[in-house]
Amino acid sequence: MYLTNESGKVYYHFHGPEDAPTVVFSHGVAMDHRTFNDQVSALEKDYRVIVWDMPYHGRSWGIDRDLRFSKTAADFLIAILDELAIDQATLAGLSLGSLVTQEAAYRYPNRVNACVHISGGPLYPKYSPILIAMIPMITLSMKLYPFTPLKKAFAEHKALADETKAYLMETVSQTGKDMITHLTNEMVRDMVIGIPEPNTQPSLIVYGDHDIRFLRNMSIKWHQRQPNSQLVEIKNAHHILNQDNPAAFNAALLSFLAEIRNA
Repeated sequence: MYLTNESGKVYYHFHGPEDAPTVVFSHGVAMDHRTFNDQVSALEKDYRVIVWDMPYHGRSWGIDRDLRFSKTAADFLIAILDELAIDQATLAGLSLGSLVTQEAAYRYPNRVNACVHISGGPLYPKYSPILIAMIPMITLSMKLYPFTPLKKAFAEHKALADETKAYLMETVSQTGKDMITHLTNEMVRDMVIGIPEPNTQPSLIVYGDHDIRFLRNMSIKWHQRQPNSQLVEIKNAHHILNQDNPAAFNAALLSFLAEIRNA
């Protein structure tokens, strides 16, 4: 299905009973809704599961580059809930999708009952404006990096499983180097802009044991600062941990969702 508004057009689809609790999954840079195929299969019997292609990805259209990506994507996400007449949902975001989840939870707190952050980073507290200086360096380095080895490096940096790497090689090819550069720069801007206070919804923070040390440490500190949060390390998994080790991730996710459902 497609949702169209003044900002653009995005693709989404849903599974599961209409009267069940809703979970919405938002993917990372240069991915699409298929990132969460294993989670759809695990949840669709007992939950209403929504997956979508964020702007510039998969079957969705682009948006005006002057628009803040995460804020605009958060608006799209809530618009999807409106179109399906869903009052409240649990939002699960991977990497860039975690930033979108935080934006939505901050800007629409009554629509979000819980958050799941997969290989994400906090928008509160905001980061130093000095990070903005990285944007020209990111742009130049991406411009100079040949696309074929870039695709391989991207996959190797994000995944352990061969099938996950193959998926990333495909989606990176579709997204293109220019757009990956733009979205990476948008993530840096988001981190500097931040949100003025932490999300208060119950949160599950999940990271892979093979992810970069910076992100692992950041996840631990995030959990320590974030009220009402849980922290889970997924073994034998890199950044795209829900594909590298779907069984372990699904077990942690289902346990968290059951707590939220029974609260």
